Amino acid sequence: MLNTKRLLLAFATLLFCLAAVTAAGQKDSSAAATPTLKLATADNTYGLSTDPELQGAITALIEAKTQTKIEAIIPPLASYTDKLATLVNSGDVPDLFVVAQAMTRIPTMVAREQILDLTDYIKNSPSLSKLDPSLFKDLQIDGKTYFVPYNYPKSKALFLRKDLMEQYGVNLSSTPTAEEFRTEMAKFVGKGIIPFNFPKWVDNFQFFYNSFGAWGGVYQKDGVFIDGFQTEEMKQALTYLRQLYTDGILNQEFITTENSGMREKTYTGQAASSIDYVTNYINYVQNTTAANKYTDMHLIYKIVGPNGYGGSLNEATQTAFVVSSKTKNPEAAVRVLETIVTDPEVYPAFFGIGLEGKHYTLDADRKIVPTAKASNSGYKYTLNYLSDSFLDIDINNLSFALSSALQQGLPKQIEHIKAMQGNLGPNHAADVPVGVSVTYDRVAPSIKSTRESIATKIIVGTVSVDQGMAEYQNFWRSINGPRILEELNAAR
Repeated sequence: MLNTKRLLLAFATLLFCLAAVTAAGQKDSSAAATPTLKLATADNTYGLSTDPELQGAITALIEAKTQTKIEAIIPPLASYTDKLATLVNSGDVPDLFVVAQAMTRIPTMVAREQILDLTDYIKNSPSLSKLDPSLFKDLQIDGKTYFVPYNYPKSKALFLRKDLMEQYGVNLSSTPTAEEFRTEMAKFVGKGIIPFNFPKWVDNFQFFYNSFGAWGGVYQKDGVFIDGFQTEEMKQALTYLRQLYTDGILNQEFITTENSGMREKTYTGQAASSIDYVTNYINYVQNTTAANKYTDMHLIYKIVGPNGYGGSLNEATQTAFVVSSKTKNPEAAVRVLETIVTDPEVYPAFFGIGLEGKHYTLDADRKIVPTAKASNSGYKYTLNYLSDSFLDIDINNLSFALSSALQQGLPKQIEHIKAMQGNLGPNHAADVPVGVSVTYDRVAPSIKSTRESIATKIIVGTVSVDQGMAEYQNFWRSINGPRILEELNAAR
């Protein structure tokens, strides 16, 4: 009987130990579980294809590199910002997402405590910590960094087709005066082409505001906050743009022109020029070639106004990755972020060419050939990453061959990027501190939309410059604009 009791006791002890071991194993398994992250970005990234299978191939690559499970949210570029706003406002915030118009939107997100302070994560990351510190300066808030860009700061220039310039005798330097630009571009008028194709994004007019020393928004001038739209310089800038429109130089349908349409018309020679990122020079080489309309592009870095002002459209950090403050896996989110931005295999696949065997194959001459699936999903690869990414790329040791046009064009793109550094216009987008003027923080989006709406009406002639300025002044008073400036200046 005693032996039986001892046997039962030993058996019970064994069961207890087994249960403990099982529980521990389950706990370890749970702790080692693969984290699931939601990643949101527009479809002009992610392999540049809308095909779910091809997008899935990019997801699989990131997952394998980061030991995470990715739920990708990839809306069309045109609706991405609205989709992101819906997700953020609904509380269903992606763990990691791309923010466009970062200079204005990130400070607002910081004030609303929607995104994570990445300062220490960047400092402790072997790859992100190696990035040039100047990349983060434009958007630091109280000395903290909340974003990671994925390419060098953006600036825009005017792209002119050299073949059409030669055909119509247009002679412009890279830094012409405002009068030279208007006079020479008028030579394209009435020739069956659009002289200057411009997109509906009215904030691009800052390129011309710079020529008159104007700034479209509230900013600091000589240490004092002012509303830049209500200045004599802005009236001069809008009067000049109105003249370009009246002369037929500025695209008469710019209000409805998408970026893609603007570029396509310039690629095919239906337009003589457009405004675009300097880093897109390679795209113009590549796409004019594809359209059998190849020409070199002449870039205008700035237009010099009557008082010597001028500068490129300096967007600084325009698009960047941020991490949600609500993420349950910040370390994993940062790991995915740094992989997308700095991994030499992931970056080209995500932002440039996709994956060999999926998005493209190589022909006998090692040229990139899109697969049928990729072609049917709108895939158009880009090689911008060869010059504007943070990767250390040896262009003489690529897996694919560059066309002769690109072999010539890539050094030129790098040359243009460097030349722009001495011709950058101002960027005051981060001048206004968030949280200082509650009034401004609440109405800033409506100030921007009203300003751009009135500028458009002035340029197309719906109202005169004076009428438009009077309309804006009424709006400014309705939002207690003078109080905004008082609050901002009191906090200096």
